Amino acid sequence: MPAIQETRTINALLTTTLANFREQLIDNIFDDYPLLSWLNGKLGRALRGTTRENDSVKRTISGGESIVEHLLFGQNSTVDSYAGYELLDVTPQEGMTQARYNWKQYSGSVTISGLEERSNEGEAKMIDLLRAKTMQTEMSLRDRLSRDGYADGTGNAGKNLTGLAALVSDSSTVGGINPSTNTWWKANVTSSIGSFAANGVDKMRTAFNNVTFGNDKPDIIFTTQDVFEFYEKTLQPILRISSNKAADAGFENLLYKNVPIIFDRDCTSGSMYMLNSRYVSYVVHGGADFKTGEFIKPENQDAKTANILLQANTTTNNRRKLALLSGFTA
Repeated sequence: MPAIQETRTINALLTTTLANFREQLIDNIFDDYPLLSWLNGKLGRALRGTTRENDSVKRTISGGESIVEHLLFGQNSTVDSYAGYELLDVTPQEGMTQARYNWKQYSGSVTISGLEERSNEGEAKMIDLLRAKTMQTEMSLRDRLSRDGYADGTGNAGKNLTGLAALVSDSSTVGGINPSTNTWWKANVTSSIGSFAANGVDKMRTAFNNVTFGNDKPDIIFTTQDVFEFYEKTLQPILRISSNKAADAGFENLLYKNVPIIFDRDCTSGSMYMLNSRYVSYVVHGGADFKTGEFIKPENQDAKTANILLQANTTTNNRRKLALLSGFTA
């Protein structure tokens, strides 16, 4: 911890006057997390103008060995026109399968010594130390989840969240399904784009249209601050419009085809994700959704510890309606 270097002379004022301490901790490390806010529902509900907890990509369930998404990937080939006594096609149909995602687990511990707890009592307590330690742990968990949300889930021996790098891909096996042999399980990926000034908006247009089917289209776009600013430079000043709903949720944004573009400092360099909340889920176990366990005190130590636990994973049930553009430069 950085030491306070100021030298003070103990005079009458310091002897008789308490220092004016601010009664809260000021965050100097953690950022807001746009992707995490969207996954947890706050940003998505703000964009849709609803307060319903179930109107978000977050889904809370009570159990299960793994998370299963049911997929429809083939048409019914028996559909046809016919006349009179013509025989009807009754061929049994397939075209349905499952994507299976393993649970991922995260934890952070909160430990306080007896000396700290006893000293942080009564009139001497300016800030609840235990509450501050808990807040610090929860914020650290969110910070880690935000970074893992953009990764491919292979970190820490595959124990990390299945992030966007895996979900929005045309090559990686996810949910147990290999896209090389199941071409319907490929996201729309455009890589090595290069200069945004030269062809960025054109590439955005094509990618967006590729994953648009009538009214079924992306409803959120995440990118880096650099790419966000590349896009901002292409707009006329009078066209630099943004979503008030996203702004009300606390995030700077622009619009592309009336869809908010938000920059996230954890987004992979040079990348832009076009997502559809119908096809991305953040599945959480209700018994371990940032749940703080009981504080345990060892017999041979004047301290106590509790763990904050999360059991969750991100999933998709329709990769072809998600898009990734990567390799943007100025």
